[in-house]
Amino acid sequence: MIRSVLFPLLALFLTLVSGSAQAQQQDKILLSATNCVLELEKGVYHLWDHVRVESPGVLQITCDDLRAALPQDKASGTSGPLPTGGKLQSLIASGNVVIELFQPGANGSTNVVRAFGKQAEYGSQQEILILTGDPRIETASGVMIGTEALIYDLKSRTMRNRGSYRIELKADILKGSTLFNRGTNSSKSR
Repeated sequence: MIRSVLFPLLALFLTLVSGSAQAQQQDKILLSATNCVLELEKGVYHLWDHVRVESPGVLQITCDDLRAALPQDKASGTSGPLPTGGKLQSLIASGNVVIELFQPGANGSTNVVRAFGKQAEYGSQQEILILTGDPRIETASGVMIGTEALIYDLKSRTMRNRGSYRIELKADILKGSTLFNRGTNSSKSR
């Protein structure tokens, strides 16, 4: 899930700076912000005020501030200012972060996974995405709400928390289980 969030963002930056018509036709990715500074030599991108990253039908990120590092791959032998190597080093989205991931569902439907928080941070060395500041993830199955952080490890594909958390599952997710699909033992009101 989260891996699908990060790769389109990388493609966004590579498409924007490369100007490749073929890449733009294959993956139309939109980026908007009121302000931005792109330090191409360093591979550092800073966008702020009304930031929106959108890969139609795949991903949408909105936030107040976005910083990403796509460093130059010195081993590639290119000397230009464009990032090479295809590796997103780090990403920090902060202020009213909303990440929407669109996934194919059954019978041609679309499942939407939504993540909310005050900050989302990704580091490529650990391959971990950390959502902080009243973090919440919503899926068709339910909601996971954390008090400090929800942490997704891309290598092991596991979710964990820092601080207390609560999971609210929709009742029909366990409808096939006899444990949760029995008559009640509580006394009836008279």
